[in-house]
Amino acid sequence: MPIHPHDPAIRESWTHPPGILVAEYYNQPYGYTCFRSAGTKDWLIMYTLSGKGLIENNGSVLESKEGDITVIPPGTPHYFYTAPDNAWEKLWAHFMPNERWLDWIRLPKATHPLIHMPIRNKTHKTYIQHAFMRTIRYNLEPLLSHREELAMNALEEIILLISNEDTSDKYMDPRVKEVLTLLSQRYMDSHQIEDLAQTVCLSPSRLTHLFKEQVGESIIDTLLKYRLKQAEKKLAFTERTVTDIALDVGFNSPDYFTRQFTKYFGMNPSQYRKSLKEKSRLPPEDSREA
Repeated sequence: MPIHPHDPAIRESWTHPPGILVAEYYNQPYGYTCFRSAGTKDWLIMYTLSGKGLIENNGSVLESKEGDITVIPPGTPHYFYTAPDNAWEKLWAHFMPNERWLDWIRLPKATHPLIHMPIRNKTHKTYIQHAFMRTIRYNLEPLLSHREELAMNALEEIILLISNEDTSDKYMDPRVKEVLTLLSQRYMDSHQIEDLAQTVCLSPSRLTHLFKEQVGESIIDTLLKYRLKQAEKKLAFTERTVTDIALDVGFNSPDYFTRQFTKYFGMNPSQYRKSLKEKSRLPPEDSREA
């Protein structure tokens, strides 16, 4: 039962704005295992094309067969592996969802905190497989304009198709949804939990608990991600200074902004902008030397 301490999905400090972290196709024989005692910092979605995998959580064992889809939320301990005498062929992605997805992927009230369901509609199976392959291709193409947006759109198609199949309770508390909408639309403003709680007629402690339970992360972390994602776009598509961008998206301290940006993206804002410009100067793929 090997543990994967260097898996980018489970690094202790790993957090990220909405987006695809990694997406791939696997076809693994018996002997393939993955154990995460503390879960991941992100969401994991897996779709089985053929064969069989086994997924363990909280004493329950789920079988993932052809046409089955599993969604594992952040912080959920899990252990999955190829079933004996099988090869497990699957498509998978680690991601951070857009806020509007959270109502669609509302977790079922069950003994295990996972979404696990067979996709019965044959047309939906085809759609999901094609959307998954687009997610993988877009995510791996560094020179494709708006590749992140295209990958997220393809994954959103999968989430919507799952929600059509899901008959479980997908209800999100409207007060949490109101706070999410407020944060996403007014990410540049200063927000106090006490003020947000008063807006939705909850106590600060109740809002904090309910938000973390339904969204999977704290209010502060969610607001930080919205700000950093907007900053990333401004770095990519404007020539504004790093200081101006930091102030635009709600950071009072450019130094604090730089530290947080570096923590999320692995490089500081100036390096990130430089890397984008260098990529844009690369020749087309078919004109490079072999």
